[in-house]
Amino acid sequence: MHGRSNAVLVVVALLALIALGLSSCGGKEEAETTSGTQEGTQTSAETQPSTGTGTQEGQLPPEFSLPDLDGVDTSLADFEGKVVVLDLWATWCPPCRKEIPFLVQLYEEFKDQGLVVVGVGLDRGGAPTLAPFAEENGITYPILVGDGDVQATYGVTGIPTTFVIGRDGRIAAKHVGYDPSMAEPLREEIQRLLSGVGEA
Repeated sequence: MHGRSNAVLVVVALLALIALGLSSCGGKEEAETTSGTQEGTQTSAETQPSTGTGTQEGQLPPEFSLPDLDGVDTSLADFEGKVVVLDLWATWCPPCRKEIPFLVQLYEEFKDQGLVVVGVGLDRGGAPTLAPFAEENGITYPILVGDGDVQATYGVTGIPTTFVIGRDGRIAAKHVGYDPSMAEPLREEIQRLLSGVGEA
């Protein structure tokens, strides 16, 4: 009987690890394991101060200039004064694909109130890979073609990595991985920022 209890515990532990692995993908295309980041994890400042430029709450996110799917260079400064959901993702990542319908819904719901969702695709194939995927999946928000530099600059080790940036240009939250349970809290977070609540 005791042996059976141990077997049940092992199975439960394995299922928990599998669920954890399904919430995010490794940051590199060839990686088949996750970064070990728990689903929906919101990170807080640990080694970086919450001022200046960086990728933690309260910091100004690093600037970038990346081409969109038409080859037009786009920078973070282009969205000044808006609430920005910056999503670093890839077409081959199941949790990223699961997050996209929610991001489309979020963008359509709040774009007239000052929200912009910006997807930074990290696929090696670039625009030829991202463009048909965006069309097939009804992505209505801007998609930029990312690279290893932006991935390194933003410290991406697991995807999707989603930054929420307030109208003041500072990072309000950072989430690694995606699970449907994140949807409502993230929507509430966006609504607070759009109304100016929680900003300095």
